Amino acid sequence: MPQLRILCIGRNAKDPLLQSADTYLQRLAKFTKVELLRLKEGTLDFEQKQFEAKLIPGEFLVALDERGNEQTTRQLAERLQQWDLESTTKIAFLIGGADGLPPKLKEQARQTWALSKLTLPHRMAQVLLLEQLYRAYTINHGMPYHRD
Repeated sequence: MPQLRILCIGRNAKDPLLQSADTYLQRLAKFTKVELLRLKEGTLDFEQKQFEAKLIPGEFLVALDERGNEQTTRQLAERLQQWDLESTTKIAFLIGGADGLPPKLKEQARQTWALSKLTLPHRMAQVLLLEQLYRAYTINHGMPYHRD
């Protein structure tokens, strides 16, 4: 079973979006281990160092960027199953701050996904990613959460 980590720029704050993200994080715990790390904001160089300090060698990196590949929820569910079959055990989703992800990180990423072609605030991206991961796991476990 893959271990998922979400590394994102943006401090903890009292924000309803972060409360929603935490709710989906708790729901996901039924299916897999998910770690959410919120890193400090700063210049792209500073943020690059923040990410580098937290990345695990050999981790499968997925950069989230509005210029990335879009997919359906069902495709995400299939991707999670594929990673499981391929024994891809460590996967990190990277969410940048106001200036996006540092270019070096985007180059290191094995895949680049778009949650939307719209530019999303990083807190909204956290909620959207966590909800879609939860939805994909419910699909894979035959639960009635998702409706086509």
